[in-house]
Amino acid sequence: MLRKFPLLLLSLVIILACIIIGCGKNDKASTTDSTKGNLTVTDSVGRKISFKKPISRAVIMNAYNAELINAIGAMDQVVGVDYYIYQDQEGFKHRFTKEMLIGQSKGSDLNYEKIIELKPEAVIMTSNYNWQDAAKKLKPFGIEVINVDAYYTDKFAENVKLLGQIFGKEKNAKEFADYFLSKLAYINKQLQNVPKRSVYYEYRTAGRTTVPGDYFYEMVKLAHADNVFSGAKTNTVDIEAVVEKNPQYIVKVSDTNVYSSYVPPKETEHKQIYEEIASRPGWDQIDAVKNKKILLLSHYVHGGASKLVGTMYIAKFLYPEYLPDLHPENVFNDWLTKYQHLDYVAGHTYPAFKLDE
Repeated sequence: MLRKFPLLLLSLVIILACIIIGCGKNDKASTTDSTKGNLTVTDSVGRKISFKKPISRAVIMNAYNAELINAIGAMDQVVGVDYYIYQDQEGFKHRFTKEMLIGQSKGSDLNYEKIIELKPEAVIMTSNYNWQDAAKKLKPFGIEVINVDAYYTDKFAENVKLLGQIFGKEKNAKEFADYFLSKLAYINKQLQNVPKRSVYYEYRTAGRTTVPGDYFYEMVKLAHADNVFSGAKTNTVDIEAVVEKNPQYIVKVSDTNVYSSYVPPKETEHKQIYEEIASRPGWDQIDAVKNKKILLLSHYVHGGASKLVGTMYIAKFLYPEYLPDLHPENVFNDWLTKYQHLDYVAGHTYPAFKLDE
């Protein structure tokens, strides 16, 4: 028995060693698991950015970003905003205070001291700001700059997915994106073989239209409209050129003197804009004017869900007989009540659309 003791002792040592080695492997796996909270995303300019998700404190810029973040239920994670978000108090239910204001919306106007004071983990902006300068100045303080170009309509799905990842709201983001993508799928199915109808799109000032690469181009394109200036090199045209193009329809987004807000323009403002269009020299010869095929959208309504709400209105306006199950005012109602947590308010279009119309 005593002779067997060394062998027994050796066996115990080997077993103990195996247990120790095994525990070591388990510790390594546990360390790997603990890093699963890290996330690497690709932003709108192709930069790969890594951070611990979800971000719990963010400064945001651009109203389109703010609306998408609100729609996925992440607004409580926002600690600072630019002026253009801040000034629309009604649209964000007076959520933002002066203490959250980080300057005008352009990157060169940012109050970096204020941003640092707010201690965000990230600043979410768009690439038409001076994001390179912002990234350089904020990096030493551990603040990431992430570009999300929410104003590009054709990037809606990927932008919503990206924001869902950033804020840990993936499920909400998918439900939100699916709602609007299903509407687009219906439009595409119904209009697949329908000849396109010509439209002149105007943004605020006379002759300010949209061309490929412009912020509004995809909104019109996704409505299956034949944009009469799709081949133009600039988004500013002579109003005489519109007469030559003779569009079947005209869509205009508000006017320079009409404030962009959740509060709709007054009917008198809509009528003034309509009458100004119809009374332009030579425009009485345009089919759209002769047939009263002019649609006015408020600046607020056209931009919902990165302008997809605008797409719904334009598609229905151009092709009502082909889209019986598309109800733009219902979509706008859902956008307001379900995704922006606001009361429904009518009057953002002229002529006015009705619910279920």
